[in-house]
Amino acid sequence: MSYSVCLKISKLWCRYNLYFLKLFCSLSYTYDGPWVNSSQLIISKHQSAWETLFLAAYAEKPIFILKKELLRIPLFGWCLFLLKNIAIDRSDGVTALKKIMNSCNEHIANKRTLIIFPEGTRVPYGQTGTIKKGIFKIIESLKITSLVLNHDAGKYWSRDSFIIKPGSIAIKTLSLDYTAKADNLNTIIREHFN
Repeated sequence: MSYSVCLKISKLWCRYNLYFLKLFCSLSYTYDGPWVNSSQLIISKHQSAWETLFLAAYAEKPIFILKKELLRIPLFGWCLFLLKNIAIDRSDGVTALKKIMNSCNEHIANKRTLIIFPEGTRVPYGQTGTIKKGIFKIIESLKITSLVLNHDAGKYWSRDSFIIKPGSIAIKTLSLDYTAKADNLNTIIREHFN
């Protein structure tokens, strides 16, 4: 299956999931700030499966940085591979970061939208995890304005539960200038995530 066909199917599948979550679970969202297709680099809080569906549905040609173990999941992993997501082995350290930076630059040049979960894993609602230092190297390397996305999806659909509560997920976005120093970037991202 070609990338373009797989992308269309993926976007349609994600949008239908969001529609059915609204229809059957009364789970909707409100959005405040620049829309997700306004930047080629999205730095998102990660609490739930919901934001993955949302970003895959609405970001322009999305590409996720994800742990390589996800590629081993039957069918789902195959789809992730066909969509050309960047799979990393976190045990590789500096080598992994160099590979990521090379891949990111290549995908940005091909007009894809890079999506990063800087905490590295899903974090419970109301908490903010440690922002991984490699994120700042990626931001510096790409030299593009990014979009920081905060939300409270974990309040309605937590990371370790199949129970989905009704409500309205609040999404807030913020433009982030790549010229800021790493310490400032860390502070800005953490403050927006809180």
